[in-house]
Amino acid sequence: MGNDELRELLLEEMKAMRTVDCHSHTDGSKAYYENGPYDLFSLMAYFNREIEALTGKAPDKPFESAPSDVDRWKALKGVLDLARNVSYWRHNMVVYRNLFDFKDEELNDQNWQPLNELIKRRTADPGWYGHVTKEMCRLETQVKNIPWFEDWEPEYFTAILRMEPALDLCNPNTRKSLEDYLGEKLVDLGVLRDCLKELVEKYRTKGAVGIKLAHAYQRTLASENVPYEVASNTYTRALRGEKVTQEEVRAFQDHIIFYLADLAEELGLVFQIHTGVQSTWGNIPNSNPLLLIPLITSHRSARFDLFHAGYPYSREIGILGKHYPNVWLNMAWMYVITMEGSHQSLSEWLDLVPGGRILGFGSDVHFPEMIYGHLLMARSCIADVMVEKVKRDFLSKEAALDLTHKLLRENALELYSLKRT
Repeated sequence: MGNDELRELLLEEMKAMRTVDCHSHTDGSKAYYENGPYDLFSLMAYFNREIEALTGKAPDKPFESAPSDVDRWKALKGVLDLARNVSYWRHNMVVYRNLFDFKDEELNDQNWQPLNELIKRRTADPGWYGHVTKEMCRLETQVKNIPWFEDWEPEYFTAILRMEPALDLCNPNTRKSLEDYLGEKLVDLGVLRDCLKELVEKYRTKGAVGIKLAHAYQRTLASENVPYEVASNTYTRALRGEKVTQEEVRAFQDHIIFYLADLAEELGLVFQIHTGVQSTWGNIPNSNPLLLIPLITSHRSARFDLFHAGYPYSREIGILGKHYPNVWLNMAWMYVITMEGSHQSLSEWLDLVPGGRILGFGSDVHFPEMIYGHLLMARSCIADVMVEKVKRDFLSKEAALDLTHKLLRENALELYSLKRT
């Protein structure tokens, strides 16, 4: 079997597979239609961040000041002149070509308007959401981040409970929201910990399979096992309205982070953690996954699901995956960040890390259409890496086929304890 034949075989295998999306923010079907229909300028993913970086406009509203579609096109065209090379934009082009019949090489003054109108029509179709999710993407489920106190649609999603608010409980507003939800006053650290456990157990009972922290956007991933008495003293003073220092708040947060890992161990939940890539102006060293070693080594029976290939620390996170049996490496977001970086990271990991602990796809987007585009990019990258490993690095064709299934389906079913269909 030649390289081209093997690549096509792998792509066909992946196309037929019911993939598990290991990290989702996708809007539910109700919210999708309430906020739609969409167009060329609202059906976006991470290219909004390039727009923010190049224009200084908020990433969620980059075209808010443009009064018409023509004006919005002029604004977008100006950004494309500078940034159409990045993977964030190529992601959009994959979506246009494979879901909206776009045939040209690039968007231009002649073709943007027909594409814009077709996006509006198709995203208004009441059957479109299910068609893209179930028939085009063929997803088994999406492992979705669920904010505190919110629900999800089990038809499409498996829940992971976001826990950053737990780190903000010295803040009276955050504290009150949890007190109101549970109907109990958080009068001391012991009650606070019990209430966090109650919250997590409520979600586990409803079907949640894990918890998630993305605290690296706000602070360093480095944390210590701060004694109960130290954290309790800080929390008690915060309850009284006394001023607590930034260092004291961080120590309190460290205590809660270790407690959440305790809960993950005790309740058999996956602990997802954002590592690597930051937002515009974010402090990149805060998200170095090596900073998690004290947490990982002190919770050896917890299962840590580390995100975004740790990029740009992909080699470092690969070593974590090799030497720490309780670490899974997640390619969520990666293919739309950088196709080349994804190729290099995955290729190195296949030399380093047991194949059963690599999660090959997490869409990390808000729209089903963007899931599909990301999934096509993931399949292409995985196929190229496997062919290269067979050709150059002594991997067998049998192992390549097996790994492909592991990366896109089997490992996630096992890690998240998902039912097979």
